[in-house]
Amino acid sequence: MRMGNSNKEFIEVLEQCEIFKGVERNCIEEVVRNAKIERYKAKELVRMRGDECNELLFLVEGEAFGLFTNPEGRVLQIDHMFAPKLLAAAIIFSADAKYPVDVETVRSSVFLNLDKNFFVSLMMKNERLLRNYLRYVSDAFTFVTDRFYEITMKNLVQKVCSYLIRLMNEQGSSIVTMDMSKEEIAREFGATRPALSRVFIELKKLGIIEMDGKKVRIRNERYVRDYAEFE
Repeated sequence: MRMGNSNKEFIEVLEQCEIFKGVERNCIEEVVRNAKIERYKAKELVRMRGDECNELLFLVEGEAFGLFTNPEGRVLQIDHMFAPKLLAAAIIFSADAKYPVDVETVRSSVFLNLDKNFFVSLMMKNERLLRNYLRYVSDAFTFVTDRFYEITMKNLVQKVCSYLIRLMNEQGSSIVTMDMSKEEIAREFGATRPALSRVFIELKKLGIIEMDGKKVRIRNERYVRDYAEFE
């Protein structure tokens, strides 16, 4: 699609979106007729975290990042979105509907902006659309929880590897003795004991370390050092 996108082209794109799978074409035509078109160049902010979310925003051309910036200024990529895609599906109908992340385009992109009350009226008339949307929201929630678990575990693995590097440097050996209990280490890292244990179990499964009580043999020092420096 180019700057002169026709309604037909938008309809064909939306037909590929999970929300509209199996939905009658006339329903999708109604969506396109009532939507506003938004166009952005590469690396432009589409929405900011905290912006009110009273719309359904469909990415119909291009790609965008969902980015979270923490108070220290570190930017974390939460999602990499490609057309066709509905943004913030799990947020739209919440009591305090605000965008949870910054949305920034990767390249020139086109969005369709649809009033959420209008979309509710469509779902009330179309059971397939309603079921598709509910499944889409559930999938979006699963993705977010899985993503944050992955990020949390990565940070914990990084802390464990940094701890092992410190022990190797202090003890001058790849076979080290932990100077704290796992409970103390977990407290130090701000993690739960089970979460910490899962990290050690995973490192053992991967063949990175061997353990015998408080003794740890680092079998893959390169992995441990690389992960300790992970950004």
